[in-house]
Amino acid sequence: MITAKTTKKLYTIAEYLEMEDRSEVRHEFQNGNLLEMAGGIVPHNVIKLRLGGKLDQILEPEKWPHMVLNSDTKVRIEAANRFVYPDLTISDGTPEYYTTPEGKTRRDIITNPLVIIEVLSNDTRQYDKGEKYELYCSVPGFSEYILIEPETIWAKSYYLQDPDNNLWRHDTLTERTETLRIRSLDIGISLDSIYSVLDKLQK
Repeated sequence: MITAKTTKKLYTIAEYLEMEDRSEVRHEFQNGNLLEMAGGIVPHNVIKLRLGGKLDQILEPEKWPHMVLNSDTKVRIEAANRFVYPDLTISDGTPEYYTTPEGKTRRDIITNPLVIIEVLSNDTRQYDKGEKYELYCSVPGFSEYILIEPETIWAKSYYLQDPDNNLWRHDTLTERTETLRIRSLDIGISLDSIYSVLDKLQK
């Protein structure tokens, strides 16, 4: 997603969720601050939908109950008191929903992401590659983080190789013939199947 602006007022979680339910514009919650999110460009949205659809086709018959969730679903990062909207999230088994301080179950917010995928943009590239990765790593059970460029062939995968020692590895892919592997689920998707749609946009 493309970052627009940060609000100055500090909001409580209850205020944020009430406002977000009524708002036509989405916001990330950053420990009381709200970060307004704007829509992505066409290649961003196309790549996100293409990848999400292919993941759903693979996971539904083979890896149930892991579920692919789109950017309408928020992820709660408890350690940093944040709510974020990843482009794509794969739940660690059946989605576990966030319970508000008032005791309400929020079925639009999950607390157990296993894999998170962000499609990069000019405004969010540094945030997604740096701070956001560190935030996601604070979520228990989170095991894989994938970054995708929407207009050039480039994907980077961070994966938790040794949970006991918190040892992460990463792979970078730049060739259309390569396969993006999601190791925590033992699946793979060819980059060509993701990026071939760009051929139509560039005509």
